[in-house]
Amino acid sequence: MVDGYLTPNSWYRPVTILENGEKWRVSTEKDFRPLLMAWWPDVDTQVAYLNTFSKHFNLNATYSTSQSQSELNAAAKTIQIKIEQEISAKKSTEWLRQAIESFVKEQDQWNTTTENYTLADHLQGGALLYVNNDKTPWANSDYRLLNRTPSNQDGSLNGTGRYLGGYEFLLANDVDNSNPVVQAEQLNQIHYLVNWGSIVMGDKDANFDGIRVDAVDNVDADLLQVYTNYFRAAFGVDKSEANALAHISILEAWDLNDNAYNQKHDGAALAMDNNLRYAIMGALYGSGSSLKDLITSSLTDRTNNSKYGDTQANYIFARAHDNLVQDIIRDIVQKEINPKSDGYTMTDAELKRAFEIYNEDMKKAEKRYTINNIPAAYALILQNMEQVTRVYYGDLYTDNGQYMATKSPYYDAITTLLKNRMKYVSGGQSMKVDTFNGKEILSSVRYGKDIMTADQTTGVAETSKHSGMLTLIANNQDFSLGDGTLKVNMGKLHANQAYRPLLLGTDKGIVTYENDAAAAGKIKYTDAEGNLTFSGDEIKGYRTVDMRGYLGVWVPVGAPDNQDIRVKGSDKKLDKTFSATEALDSQVIYEGFSNFQDFVEKDSQYTNKLIAENAELFKSWGITSFEMAPQFVSADDRTFLDSVIQNGYAFTDRYDLAMSKNNKYGSKEDLRDALKALHKQGIQAIADWVPDQLYQLPGQEVVTATRANSYGTPKANAYINNTLYVANSKSSGKDFQAQYGGEFLDELQKKYPQLFEDVMISTGKKIDPSVKIKQWSAKYMNGTNILGRGSRYVLSNDATGRYYQVTDNGIFLPKPLTDQGGKTGFYYDGKGMAYFDNSGFQAKNAFIKYAGNYYYFDKEGYMLTGRQDVDGKTYFFLPNGIQLRDSIYQQDGKYYYFGSFGEQYKDGYFVFDVPKEGTSETEAKFRYFSPTGEMAVGLTHAGGGLQYFDENGFQAKGTKYVTPDGKLYFFDKNSGNAYTNRWAEIDGIWYEFNDQGYAQAKKGEFYTTDGSTWFYRDAAGKNVTGALTLDGHEYYFRANGAQVKGEFVTENGKISYYTVDNGYKVKDKFFEVNGKWYHADKDGNLATGRQTIDHLNYYFNADGSQVKSDFFTLDGGKTWYYAKDNGEIVTGAYSVGGKNYYFKEDGSQVKGDFVKNADGSLSYYDKDSGERLNNRFLTTGNNVWYYFKDGKAVTGRQNIDGKEYYFDHLGRQVKGSPISTPKGVEYYESVLGERVTNTWITFQDGKTVFFDENGYADFDK
Repeated sequence: MVDGYLTPNSWYRPVTILENGEKWRVSTEKDFRPLLMAWWPDVDTQVAYLNTFSKHFNLNATYSTSQSQSELNAAAKTIQIKIEQEISAKKSTEWLRQAIESFVKEQDQWNTTTENYTLADHLQGGALLYVNNDKTPWANSDYRLLNRTPSNQDGSLNGTGRYLGGYEFLLANDVDNSNPVVQAEQLNQIHYLVNWGSIVMGDKDANFDGIRVDAVDNVDADLLQVYTNYFRAAFGVDKSEANALAHISILEAWDLNDNAYNQKHDGAALAMDNNLRYAIMGALYGSGSSLKDLITSSLTDRTNNSKYGDTQANYIFARAHDNLVQDIIRDIVQKEINPKSDGYTMTDAELKRAFEIYNEDMKKAEKRYTINNIPAAYALILQNMEQVTRVYYGDLYTDNGQYMATKSPYYDAITTLLKNRMKYVSGGQSMKVDTFNGKEILSSVRYGKDIMTADQTTGVAETSKHSGMLTLIANNQDFSLGDGTLKVNMGKLHANQAYRPLLLGTDKGIVTYENDAAAAGKIKYTDAEGNLTFSGDEIKGYRTVDMRGYLGVWVPVGAPDNQDIRVKGSDKKLDKTFSATEALDSQVIYEGFSNFQDFVEKDSQYTNKLIAENAELFKSWGITSFEMAPQFVSADDRTFLDSVIQNGYAFTDRYDLAMSKNNKYGSKEDLRDALKALHKQGIQAIADWVPDQLYQLPGQEVVTATRANSYGTPKANAYINNTLYVANSKSSGKDFQAQYGGEFLDELQKKYPQLFEDVMISTGKKIDPSVKIKQWSAKYMNGTNILGRGSRYVLSNDATGRYYQVTDNGIFLPKPLTDQGGKTGFYYDGKGMAYFDNSGFQAKNAFIKYAGNYYYFDKEGYMLTGRQDVDGKTYFFLPNGIQLRDSIYQQDGKYYYFGSFGEQYKDGYFVFDVPKEGTSETEAKFRYFSPTGEMAVGLTHAGGGLQYFDENGFQAKGTKYVTPDGKLYFFDKNSGNAYTNRWAEIDGIWYEFNDQGYAQAKKGEFYTTDGSTWFYRDAAGKNVTGALTLDGHEYYFRANGAQVKGEFVTENGKISYYTVDNGYKVKDKFFEVNGKWYHADKDGNLATGRQTIDHLNYYFNADGSQVKSDFFTLDGGKTWYYAKDNGEIVTGAYSVGGKNYYFKEDGSQVKGDFVKNADGSLSYYDKDSGERLNNRFLTTGNNVWYYFKDGKAVTGRQNIDGKEYYFDHLGRQVKGSPISTPKGVEYYESVLGERVTNTWITFQDGKTVFFDENGYADFDK
C-alpha cells in the first residue's frame, strides 16, 4: 500500500494459503500474496489475469468476458494452485512479484494508455498537476502559483498584456518555487553551491564564484530575487564593478522579455542577447537572411557604436550544450535511425549511430544536419562591443568522445580568435553591409584602444595604433565583388598603416595566421584616410567545411607579442550591478562541457581531471570564467535525454556533487582540484544551479492529480482529472538533502538578515526559513511528469465511487478480501438490470466497465438505456445498456459525437488528438457541434465565418475545398474561416474570393490584388513567373508572380530594366533611372564594362549605370579613365575641376610620364594624382631635373623666383656645365643649377675662369 491506499501492486496476508497447491493452512507473517491473485477490480482485468498466467503455466486455455463468473472463478482457483506450487518449488515469491508487476504494466488502466501520453504538450509525454483534496491532505499546498515567469511574476503579465514567456512544467518532479519554504531552501542551496569547497572539502579555493540559473522561464521569477539578494549580501556585487566581475553569473533566459526584466530589477547576472542569437542563426547558420540583422537585431545597434554604457550588459553565444546540438541529434535519430523515437529517450546504440552521422556531416562542405559558419559566428561575437561572449566546448572539440580528445574542424580558427582578442579587440565599433550583385558582405571594425570613432586620431600611444580589428563576413558561397572594390574605414588613426590577416577564407577553408611573421606575404596598407580596399581577387565566396560564404579577419601589423588591452573592473559603484563597460568587454566565458561526452573508460579521462591539467591553456585563450557542467550525481531512469546521457541536469539529490559516488565528470576530489587549478590561473568558476526539477525520487506518495499541459492547464477529456495517483515525490530522508537541506538558514539569518525581509513579488510574502526541507515531498511540488501508472493505479470501487483504503480511521476493502462474499455480475430482479462488481458492491449512480464496455446504473441501481442526462451531461446508451464512447451516432441524417468518457459534445469546438501518419506523435484537430449537439459536416457557418468540416467532422484549416459545381473555397490556417473579399494564391494560382467565400480562377489576363501589384495568369490559370513575351512586349514576373515595374532584373548574369508605367522591357536605347543613365542593347540587356556605341566609347558599372563626369578603373586602381558628362571616354588633354590631365588613345590616364604637346613642348603628369605639373621642378632620377611653367617644360635661360637657370632644348636643366650664348659663356653650378656671378670656376682640364657680375666668363682675367 501507499499512504494506506491499495494499488494493483499491493500484497496482503491472506488468512490461509493453499500450501503447495494441495492443503490449506493458516498463513504466517511471511506469507504475503499479490492482491491480484485473489481479486480484480473488474471482469476485464480478471480475464486478462487468467490469460496471462495460463500462458505462463502453459495451460493451453483462453478466457473471455463472455464466460460466467463461476467459470472465471474456477479458472482463478486453478491458477492459484499453480502459483502456490511454484512458490513451494522456488522457495521464493520474487518471480511472482516480477510477473505481477509485468502484468500490471500491460493493463491500460495502469499504464500510459490512460495518461493521455503525447509529446505535443510536454517533453515527457504529459504533466500531472497536483490539486488539493481532503483524501490526500499531506500533498496539499497553499501555493503552486504557476507560470510566474519574469513576464508574469505578479500573475497579471506584469501589466504588459504580453505573453507568459515560458511555462511551468519542464521535466520530472516540478518543484513549487512559489512556496516560501521552498524559496528559503533554494537560498540555502545557492549558499551551499558557492561555498561547496569550504563546506564539503574544507578548502575555500574550491568554492564556486558565480552561478548559471537554469531554465529561468520555467521557474517562479521570485528565485531571481533570491539569488540577486544573496550575491549582493554575500559578495557586494552591487557595491562595485570589480566585485560584480569577480562573481559573474548568467541566466539561461531565452524569452525576449527577460532582458528588460533583468535590467529593471538590476539582476546580479547577465541575460543573453537572444535577438542577436536568432539573427546569427538566420544569417549564418540557416537560410541566409540579411547580414544587416547582425547589426541591428540586438540589444545594441552597432552601426556606429562610439560609447560604452549606452546599452544593457549581456552575454551571447553561438551554440550551447542544449541548443543546436541535442535538437540536431534528435532529428538524425528520427530521420535516419528510428522514425518512431521521440528523439529524447534514444538507446545507446541509436545515440552512437547518430553521432557517427553527425560527425561525418560536420566534416563535409555540403552539410545536411550540422551548422554552417561556426567560425564566422565566433569572429562576429568575439569582436562585438558591450557584450560578453560565451564559447562552447562543442565548437572546439567534438560533442561526443572523451573530453578534449578530438578537436573540431573549427578549433584553430576559434582559438586563434580567442588568443588574439585580448591583443586587438578594443575601442568603438562600426558595422556596415555592402551589396555586390545582390549578395551581401558585412564589415565590422573595432578602432583600437580608446579610439571610439573613425575620425579620432589620438589615443594611447602605440597601443591604440597597434590594436583594432576588421571582420569581413559573407553568407553566400557565390559571393563576388566582380569588378568592384570593398572599401572599409579602419579609422584615421590607422592611416597608411600595415594590416595583416588573422583569419583568411580560401578555397581550401579558413587559414589562420598566428603572428605577423606567418602573414608576411599578405600585408595590406590603408590609404591616407585609413581605408583598407579589397578587390574581387581578394574576397569571394567559398563552400568549405568551415565556411559557407567568406570570412576574413584583419589586424594591425606590429603589435607586441605581450600586448593585452583588457581592462579590470572599477572599484566604484556603477548605476547597475553589470554595466556595458570596457571591463565587461574584457570577459570571456567558457561553457566547458558537452551534454554528450562519452562515459570514461579510465580515470585519467574524467572531465574534471583534464580541466585541472589544462587550466593554463584556458588562460592562454583569454578565458575569464569557466562554466562547469552540473556536478550532481545523475539519475539514470532514461525518461528524458538528461538521464540517458547523465549530464548532471537530471538528479535526485541537489547536494550530491560527486559525493556519494563519482559523477560523469569525476570524483569530488577531481572537482576540488579543477576548481583550485582554475582559480590559480585567475579564472572564475560558474556552478550550474538547477532549481526546477528532481528526478527519480525513491519514495512514493498518493497525490490528487489532474492531467495538464506544460502550462498546468488541465487537458480536456483526460482520464486523470482530480484523480488519486501514486507519485515518486519523496526523497529518502537519508541522503545529502537530509544532511544539508535548510542547514545554513540559521547562519544566513544571522549574517544577512536582509535576505529574509525582502517581499517576493509573486507571493507577496517573505521567504520562510522556519522549515528546513530535509525530505522532499509532494507538498513542495507543483506536480510531476506522467509515470506510466495510468488513471486507475490507486484502486477504487466504481460501484460506490470510493477508493480502497486501510487507515487508522477505517478500512474499505473488496468484500472477497474480508470473506464477506455476495453477488457478482449482472442481476435482473424483475424490475430492472442491476450489477454487483467483483467486490460484491451494487453499482448505484455509477459507471461500470464490463467486457470492455461501459454501463450506467441509476440511484436505484438499475441500468439506463437511450439518451440520458447525468450530472448535467448527456450520454447515450444502446438498448443493451452499452454506453457510446468515442463514437459518432447518426440519427435522421444528423451526426452526434459522444466523447472518450461518453459525454455528448455540444455548443462549440472540441479538440481531438489525431495520430500523425507514420509517427508516434499526434496532432490536434477540431470538430464543431451545435447547441443541440449536431456535428458539423461540410460547409457550416460557425465561429463568425463560413467553415468546412470533412466527412469525419474535422475542420479544414489552411486548405482548399472545391464543391461539385466548381466553387473553390480556402480556409484560413488559424481561424478556419473561408477567405472572403480578398485575393490569395492557391497551388500557384491566384484567386479572387467574393463575399460569399468562393472563387474561380481567371485565365490569360493581367489582374491586381491591391490596385498596385499586377500578375498575369496563363492559359492554365497559373500565375506566370519569370520572362513573358506578349503582344510584342517583354515582361518579367517575380517568383511570387508579381510583375516587375520600374525595377532592374538580373537573370543568368544579365541585367534588364522594365518601365514604371507598363512594365515593358527597355531595348536599344539610353535611358535614365533615378538620375543615373543606362544603355540597353537590342535584346534589352544592359551594357556593363567598356562599350563602343555609335562609334563612341563609354563605360558602364557592374550594375549597368553609366559613368559620367567621373574617373573609373578596370584593374583595381592600377589604370584610370575618365568619362565626360555625356559619358564619352576622354582621350588626349582634358581639364577636370580646373586640373589638367592627359589620356592616351585607349583612354587610359597618363601618370608619372611625359607627353609631347602639339607645339613640340613637353608636359609631365604626376605619378599619383595624374595632374599636369605646373610651376615646379621635377626630377626623373640621376640628377635630371625639369621645370614646368604653364604646364610645359621650359627651355633656355629662365628666371625662377629671382634666380637664373638654364634648360636645354629637351627641357633638361643644365648643371655644372658652361653654356655659350651670343653675349658670352655662362656657367650653371652643379648642385642647384643656378647661374654663377663673381665667381672663379675650375674646369676638368684644370683651367680656372672668372665669371663677372653679369655672369659671363672673363678669360683674360
